[in-house]
Amino acid sequence: MLALLGEVLVDLIEENQDPLRFRGVLGGSVLNTATTLVRLGFPVRFLSEVGEDWVSAWSEEEMRKRGLELRLFRHPTPMPLALVRLDAEGNGEYSFHRPFHLPYRPGPEGLRGARVFHFGSLLALEDRVEEGLGLLLQEAEEEGAFVSYDPNLRRSPAPKEKKRIRAYLDRIDLLKLSLEDAKLLFPEDPVRAVKTLDVPLKVLTLGREGAVAFLGKEAVRLPGKAVRVKDTVGAGDAFTAGLLALLLRKGYGKGNLPRPSLPDLKEILEGAIALSALACTVRGAYLPEKGLRSWQVRYLGDEEDLARGLPPL
Repeated sequence: MLALLGEVLVDLIEENQDPLRFRGVLGGSVLNTATTLVRLGFPVRFLSEVGEDWVSAWSEEEMRKRGLELRLFRHPTPMPLALVRLDAEGNGEYSFHRPFHLPYRPGPEGLRGARVFHFGSLLALEDRVEEGLGLLLQEAEEEGAFVSYDPNLRRSPAPKEKKRIRAYLDRIDLLKLSLEDAKLLFPEDPVRAVKTLDVPLKVLTLGREGAVAFLGKEAVRLPGKAVRVKDTVGAGDAFTAGLLALLLRKGYGKGNLPRPSLPDLKEILEGAIALSALACTVRGAYLPEKGLRSWQVRYLGDEEDLARGLPPL
């Protein structure tokens, strides 16, 4: 079982400016990753927060329809919103409206039985979440879970946020970040800085240029996959889902992560890039069913393999 922690937002995507009109979808970086993992056949527990208005109720029902096992902290406020404007290349500009102020409490045994704990994005940077997330990281260590982090930054982090991120790096096995993230964290020499971080596996996405993985002194870099881009919303989240799915499919976890073969690492990176490219072929973060099934067969196994199931989680 995989456990993931991240914010839930209702994304209001601009459809028209005069008059101003939006299309609403359920969003959140880690939620997108969790949704794709469930659709690939993995059992997923999703930890997050909701409010108490009708939008919160709709959001919770939508998450249950996606097949997620939910562990939700409830706030006596409305649901957070993210207004999204897409540029000509399909990249999103965000305006966040987040009314939650109470400390996040994960509840007991949130990671019981988890083989993987993945967290990140906006939620992981907030002061009010620090204590609760710290408890989850401690529980992950006690469970022997593989820990993955994706900062998914939208702006340059404040000094205390950078300090918090550095503390996370001491407790994780996998760091996945974009080149934009790396530039915000390490503006002088982002790629070299990521390479030299004391994290067992670092994976840096490079947009159209593909991605690079650093494992010890080894590096694997692969080019991007050319597709007709509708928008890039959720592309990085799909990449993370592919990365985690393929690491697990090939049997890597907490104990043997430092020793994957380079051919395995190349195939894992190739598959994550392909899933990210698939996300760019549709509007929004929900991957097309036909393309997802093709990816599943290509990278997770043929139909007989899938019928037998994935390795125990």
